[in-house]
Amino acid sequence: MVNVKGVKVSSLRWQAWVLIAILAVLSCLGRAQAQSACTAGACVSAGPRLASVDSTQSPVLNLLFGALLPGTTVNLSVADWNNLAGARINLNALLTQLNGGVVVSDPSQVLNASITLGQLRAAMVQVLQADGQTAAANVLNALPLGVAGTSGSIRLADLLQIALPTGSLATVNLNVLDLLTGGVQLYNFRNVLTTPTPITVNTAALGLNGVANVRLWLQVVEPPVYTCGAVGAAFHSAAIRIKLDLDLVQGLNTGTLSAALSGLNLLGVSLSNTSISASVLHLQVYADVARAEGSISAINLVGNAVTLQARPGLVNLYVGQISDATFFNRSTVLTSTALSAATLTSLSVSVRVSANVLGILTPIADVTVPLTVTIRSYATATPGLQSASFTGPYPQTRTLTAGTVSAATMVSTLVNSLSIQVTSGNPTVTLLAGIALPLPVADLVNGIVNALLTPIRTQVNALVTPVLTALLGGLVDNLLALLGIRIGQAVFTVEGVTQACAATLQLVKDLQPTSDTGRFNLSITYNGSTVGSASNVGNNGATAAVITVPGGSYALAEAAAAGTTLTRYASSWQCLDQNNAVVSSGTGGSFTLQAPAMTATAVTLVCRITNRTRQADLSITKSDGSGSYTPGGTATYTLLVSNGGPDAVTNAVVTDTLPNGTTLRGAWTCSASTGSACAVATGGAVGDGAVNVGVNLINGGQATISVPVSFSSNPGAY
Repeated sequence: MVNVKGVKVSSLRWQAWVLIAILAVLSCLGRAQAQSACTAGACVSAGPRLASVDSTQSPVLNLLFGALLPGTTVNLSVADWNNLAGARINLNALLTQLNGGVVVSDPSQVLNASITLGQLRAAMVQVLQADGQTAAANVLNALPLGVAGTSGSIRLADLLQIALPTGSLATVNLNVLDLLTGGVQLYNFRNVLTTPTPITVNTAALGLNGVANVRLWLQVVEPPVYTCGAVGAAFHSAAIRIKLDLDLVQGLNTGTLSAALSGLNLLGVSLSNTSISASVLHLQVYADVARAEGSISAINLVGNAVTLQARPGLVNLYVGQISDATFFNRSTVLTSTALSAATLTSLSVSVRVSANVLGILTPIADVTVPLTVTIRSYATATPGLQSASFTGPYPQTRTLTAGTVSAATMVSTLVNSLSIQVTSGNPTVTLLAGIALPLPVADLVNGIVNALLTPIRTQVNALVTPVLTALLGGLVDNLLALLGIRIGQAVFTVEGVTQACAATLQLVKDLQPTSDTGRFNLSITYNGSTVGSASNVGNNGATAAVITVPGGSYALAEAAAAGTTLTRYASSWQCLDQNNAVVSSGTGGSFTLQAPAMTATAVTLVCRITNRTRQADLSITKSDGSGSYTPGGTATYTLLVSNGGPDAVTNAVVTDTLPNGTTLRGAWTCSASTGSACAVATGGAVGDGAVNVGVNLINGGQATISVPVSFSSNPGAY
């Protein structure tokens, strides 16, 4: 208490409460929650895995790429193909190169961009050269991937379905030839929208004996998908349709067929002078190979093991005629109803018909019959689902075989189910010796057809079987093998194992001092819904850790529980990660935080809202600027209220009761420094004996109260 000219002045020290954000990591809790936020992932493909290329595969690869890229001619050597087959390219480095050398946080930014094969090739070349794989880079540069015929675009997202963070892709290395083959298949799917252009097959280079004039059509009905994802992620090879049009070098043995008619007695007449000519045997063969497919059924990060459920693709083979509009229509599901009989060969059969006239065998007519031999057959194989287990190191490949399904069994089914029909055209009849005898021409032609049907079927089976074996078991099966599928087989590869982690988020309450008895409600909200909360907690009270949605926006807040007033505290917040690095901070008791993107390692975010008891150092000085006073006189007192901090003061009340003999001679006035405020600017009336006013003062703020007074002239008033 200080007396100034007989007036009592109180030196006021007022306590307030403030909240400061101090965030610390609950490291043990972070470790406990991190694994639940992490999902094991694997990169898997169904498709080729060519560690090396032999001399027989090289011309087939040239044929394959030429068929998939219309208008191009590919003629690489076996050494060139081996340079590609032996090279591996880092997926993360490739995505970075495609992004102009800038590391991407989200692979979809690059994968969804439209690029040409030339741009893909250029990026692959840059990565390979930087890796010292110059031989493979040189071969890639030699491929005709930038010519006018390959100007269409692709999106790698259609080939590479990546649900793992970029960082986890640093350990994934793809086979260059596999990636190139997948890109070319994708190009064919996106840019060859009509009947594909046929390729003339060099039968000598491929060792195809017994066939000539072979033309091949190839279309990707569905592109392959290589997957980097969690359990349940699906992957598949391409779905392919192949059409072959060819001639057989060896035709029907017309001598054998003629012998089957010579001397034949039909309807009381005999046949002689038989002559048969035949056109070249012509085959149309179709292969409709559905995708080989699978999914990831289990991943064991600790054991570095992956289990797949997979199956080779459904295979349909056809011999006959399917219209191009149907066969190359990607939206059409092919069945045997689309298959019609096709002409295998045409025959011209000439015979002399003789009859017994008066006991003498007399020639009566020469008959020429045009015959058409048609053929139709199909075979279907449906492989079952299988389980395949893989254990690192990766990449690791398994070839799944569908039991009894093979090219040999499919050819056998085709041959055994061959439907061969012989139909006749209009016969030509020339009567001899002017003898007009009734001649049952229609019955005679039917007899000739029936007599030839069995030997024709025998010969066709004998001729077609080795050709189908060479085409399906050789060319088609080997062609498909370069795409990672065969008739009854498929190749599945685990490229690598990694993990994808979403961040965990927890909100913790800190009180300063820790003995403070305040109680609070904490909440974490996402999209308007509370995903984490804690009620009526004190110091170190916390919500459960929440697994965040990558990139999602979260609202974190405190509210006072019953019996607690927030204005008693100064509030601040801070969020730290698992490395104690500050992620974000600020003042107040509520804020928003954006969850980080998926990462390859666990991320733990712990946010603390810290409430510190407000503290302020209030003082008042009072003076009229004079050391004396005169009864009956007047004066003006000044009350200077100051806040020495460290916190602001809200609604502090300044009360001054005037001493005896002293009264107001007018209203008092109040003014405050910048940032501070008086509750009212003036107050009181003449004759009043007290000053009462509220003030809000920031740290270092002041309020000045001017009090005009009168001193009584009566000595007894004091």
